[in-house]
Amino acid sequence: MQIRELQEFQEALRDIGVTKSSVEASEPKTAIGTSTDSHTREEIVLFQSLITEAEIASVSSDLFASGYYNLSVSEAFKAIDNFVSEKAKRPRGSGTALMEEVFSPSKPKLVWTSRTTKSEDDEQKGYHRLYAGAMLGIRNPTAHEFDWVEEAETALELIVFAQHLLKKAKLAKLSK
Repeated sequence: MQIRELQEFQEALRDIGVTKSSVEASEPKTAIGTSTDSHTREEIVLFQSLITEAEIASVSSDLFASGYYNLSVSEAFKAIDNFVSEKAKRPRGSGTALMEEVFSPSKPKLVWTSRTTKSEDDEQKGYHRLYAGAMLGIRNPTAHEFDWVEEAETALELIVFAQHLLKKAKLAKLSK
């Protein structure tokens, strides 16, 4: 018997006066679509329409839909970490240290341009900070704290940002 059926059975017993108390169990957060809240359903649909990169969707979709927002964000940023590490031929470290090394403005392992113009150089410097900052300011807190991200809207914003970083990393090439 599923929890929902058990709760309905308990309510029916209370309604006919057979029992005055019941076991309270919250609905499990393990399956997509268990919530009846329309706001949550809208957020799930929005997630599914916005998050199209398989590396992120595969690790965070079910978690997001189940209400594990912090963990869904953490897993999205771990996916970036893993992708960048593999693309850069597994340099030392992970997280902030990995991003500092891989996107370093002085000796980057991954680049988008030849960095011959000021704008190309600025792009490398800026994304270097975005990647390192994302690991330091988003990945680390979500990995080390419970419920750092508690709201669906915040989680979705951060996962969309993670997707942008992943797409940008996919465009990068190994530097020579």
